[in-house]
Amino acid sequence: MTTSEAELLAAARNPTAAWLESCFGPGTLWRPEPGALPERLTARGARAFLSEVGVPAVELDFVGFDATGLPGRGMWEADLDELFGERTPGDDTPPGNRGFCVGTFHERHLMVSGDTGAVRIYHPDGWDHGEGYGGRAADSLPALVGALALLARSEERIREGDAKAALDGFEALVRELGQGPEESELWAGLVEDLRDEYESEGEGED
Repeated sequence: MTTSEAELLAAARNPTAAWLESCFGPGTLWRPEPGALPERLTARGARAFLSEVGVPAVELDFVGFDATGLPGRGMWEADLDELFGERTPGDDTPPGNRGFCVGTFHERHLMVSGDTGAVRIYHPDGWDHGEGYGGRAADSLPALVGALALLARSEERIREGDAKAALDGFEALVRELGQGPEESELWAGLVEDLRDEYESEGEGED
């Protein structure tokens, strides 16, 4: 690993507001006041990260990421047991497993678990037949945002430069972050889609 790669990895493991703005742009972070956070978001790490650092309220159209609604609407709150098909029909007990959406990749919603802060994927296409669970994204909100920032930093090179090298580098870094294919259901499919689109374009150039 080169010095620059090691520095990027260290920054992604502990993302600061300044570093995230260097990746997404000045003024792009949504940072709600602690009192404005949902009461049922009890995970201390997630609450602290949201109010002290913030999450990117941006659109990355090249990969289908969108969190532009956060400043106006806040985080969509839902019963994860219901979304993931873990609540039995007719169960009208109060929800005890809340989730909060911090952005979407196309139709996939990134849901922060209220009690643990882990980020899981909700896929709406499977909701009505108990298959809304799309897998694990990251162990924590900072881990997810750190990886997303690495992807944002790679956008120009993916779209206009050496896409294969850029995506190889991104995959290697997210593996080091504990979000490789064995640990996360998020990045492998997205990277495969980017390879199909941008690597083939590069191969066709003279």
